[in-house]
Amino acid sequence: MSRLIINKLIYKIQTQGGEAYGAEVPFKTGLNIIYGPNSVGKTSIVTGIIYGLGAEKGLGIFKTIQNPFKPEFYKSIEGKPVKTSYLLLEISNGNEVVTIFRYIRGTDLSIAAVKRCSADQFNETQASEKLIIAGEGVFSEKGFQHFLFGFIGLKEVELPTYEQKLSKLYFENILPLFFVEQRAGWSQIQARQVIRYNIKDVRKVAFEYLFGLDRFQLHLSEIRMKDLETRLRKLREELSQKEDNLLIIANAEKNDDMLLVDTSRIGKAGIYDYINYLKERYQAETVAINSLSSDSQAFEASNTKLRDTLKTVDFQLRKVTEKIEKISAEISGYERYLDRIQINKYKNKQLKKIREFSTELNIKTCPVCEAQLTASEDNECVLCHADLSKKISTPDQNLEFLEDEENTFKKVIAQRLLDRRKLFEQRSGFKERITELESQLEHQTTTYAGRELAQLRERILSADAFHKDMEKFTRIAARWEDLKPLRQDVKIAQKAHDELKEEINGYAQTENDTTIIDSVRQFVQSNVGSLGLFKGNKELIGQIRVDATDYYTPYLDNFDIYNISSSSDNIRIILSYYLALLQTSIEQKNKPGIIHPHLLILDEPKQQNLDNASLVDAITLIKTIPTDESQVILTTYSEVPGDREKFAADIIYEMTSDTDYLLKHQPKAPQA
Repeated sequence: MSRLIINKLIYKIQTQGGEAYGAEVPFKTGLNIIYGPNSVGKTSIVTGIIYGLGAEKGLGIFKTIQNPFKPEFYKSIEGKPVKTSYLLLEISNGNEVVTIFRYIRGTDLSIAAVKRCSADQFNETQASEKLIIAGEGVFSEKGFQHFLFGFIGLKEVELPTYEQKLSKLYFENILPLFFVEQRAGWSQIQARQVIRYNIKDVRKVAFEYLFGLDRFQLHLSEIRMKDLETRLRKLREELSQKEDNLLIIANAEKNDDMLLVDTSRIGKAGIYDYINYLKERYQAETVAINSLSSDSQAFEASNTKLRDTLKTVDFQLRKVTEKIEKISAEISGYERYLDRIQINKYKNKQLKKIREFSTELNIKTCPVCEAQLTASEDNECVLCHADLSKKISTPDQNLEFLEDEENTFKKVIAQRLLDRRKLFEQRSGFKERITELESQLEHQTTTYAGRELAQLRERILSADAFHKDMEKFTRIAARWEDLKPLRQDVKIAQKAHDELKEEINGYAQTENDTTIIDSVRQFVQSNVGSLGLFKGNKELIGQIRVDATDYYTPYLDNFDIYNISSSSDNIRIILSYYLALLQTSIEQKNKPGIIHPHLLILDEPKQQNLDNASLVDAITLIKTIPTDESQVILTTYSEVPGDREKFAADIIYEMTSDTDYLLKHQPKAPQA
C-alpha cells in the first residue's frame, strides 16, 4: 500500500545582518487544520510541502528562476535582506522517515539533500544523499522523483504523447488528484494538472494510474503498439529499399512477393521461367560452338600468343613510366637544393662585403652586436661577435663549400637528366610495340578467313550474353529469396500490431474498474448530500455519474453540474469529489493496483465562497474518514463566533491575528 505522510515542516531564514527567522509546523495522521486569518502564511505552509516534494509545477511554477514563495522567504523580511533560506520537510511512508532539505534562497535550488532521519535530527545526521529535484534528470539514478516514487511505492511509467513519443508520468501529474491549490484549484477538478509534457489524456491517465484501473494497461498497450509501429516501419523501409533495388536491376515488378521480369526476348515472365529459358538457350549455343570450334584452334593459339606478348610489353611500359616519374621527382629535389645554395651564396657574399667595408671605413664595432672588432681576440668573430671556439666558418669558407656543392649537384642533375632521356626513348619504343601488337591482333581477328569463324564469333557472343543474363538473374532471384525472413518479420509484426489494436479498440470495462469507479461515484453522491448540495432537488444526487466520459469527474446527463447553482455549490462538488477519492483509496486499499498515497491537501476552500456552514459540514465529513489510514491538511478560517471551538481539537497550527505571521524572529541564526 502506498503512503505519503507529512510529519513536519521547518523554515529557516537568515538575513544578511545575521538575524534569524523561521517556523516549525508539526503534522499528524487524520485531520490537520492550519488556522488563521488571510495573508498571515497559511498557504505558505502548503507551498512548503509542495516545494519540498519537488512538485512546484503543481503551483504553476515552471522555471527555477521563479519562486513560489512570498518575498519575505527569499528577498527581504521586515526590511532586512535575506541572505539564505531553506526548508526541512519530514515525510514518512508508514515504515521509514526521511527529511528533505531544499534551499529557497541559496546556492542551488535544483538540488535537494535527503537524510534518513527526523527533521529534529537533521543537523546531527552526517549521511545524506544529494538529488536532482528540478530540471533535467529528476528520474535519473540521482533524481529526486526516482527516489520519491520508490519511497512512496509508486511505479515509474512511460506514456504516449501527442507527438508520438513517450514521456514519464511525473509526480506533478498525480498531485492534482490529492492537492487542491488555493487560486486555481477550486475552479475545476485537476485545475493544476501539468499538460506541458503532452501526455495523451493526462487527466484521465493520472486517475487510472493512481487507482490501478485495468484500463490504464491500455496506455501501456498503446506504448507497445507504438513500439510495434516503429519496428514495423523500419522493417518495411528496409524491405522496400532492398526490393526496389532488385526491381530496378531486374527491370521487374512485384506480384504476390514474386518477381515478374520484363524482357526483350520473351516479354513478361516469372524470374524462374526466364532463368530456365536462358539456360536452355545457353546450352543450345554451347553445342553449336563446340561443333565450330575445331577449325578455330590454330587461330586461338595465335591470338593467345599475341595477347600474352601484349601483356608483357604493357607491363614493361608501366615500369618504365614509374622510373621516369621517380627520376623526375629526384631531379626536382636537386633543383630546389641548388636554389637554396644560391640564396646562401648571396648571403655570404653580402657578409664578405660588409667585412671588407669594415676595414676600409675603419669601423671598430660590429654593426650587428656592437662588439669591438679587435683582431687580436681569437675567440670572437671580427664582424658579428661569433664565438670562434665553436668553429663557425668564415664567409670565404662558406662560399668555397657552396661552390663545391653547386658543381657536384649540377653534375648529378646532368646525369639524371641523361638517364631520364634514355627512359623516355624506352617508353616510346614500348608504346610503338603495343600499337603494333594491337594492330596485328585486330587484323588477325577481323580478317580470319572463312564463314565458320564469323559464325563462331556470333555464337560465342550470343552464348556469352545468355550466360551473363543467366548469372545476373540467378543472383537476383537468390537475393530475392534471401528477403523471405524479412518479409516474415513484417508479417509477424503486422499481425501483433493488428491484434493489439483490436484489443485496444475492443476494450470493455473490467469488474475491477467498475468496482472502483462505482465506489468513487457512491462516495461523491453521499458527500454531496452531507454537504447540503441539491437540497431542493435531491433526485439529482442519484443521477450523478462518474466514468471515463469526463476524466472520471462527476457530471449530470442533462445539466452542467458545475453551473447548476451558486459558486459555493461548485466548491462543494469539488470538495465532495476529492474526499470521495480519498475514501475510495481507503475502502479499496486491499486492491494491489491502488497507489493513492492516502493524503489530501486542501488550501483555503473558504476563500472561494464556501460558506461557514458548509465548512463545518466538510470538517465533520472529513472526521468520519479513518484517522490512522489517512492524512488531510486543511488551511482555513472562520469569523463566525463558536466555529473555532467546533474543530479546535484538530488545529495543529494557528496564527491568532492578522499580525501573527508564520515567520517569526528567532534568537539564533540557523545552521545551514
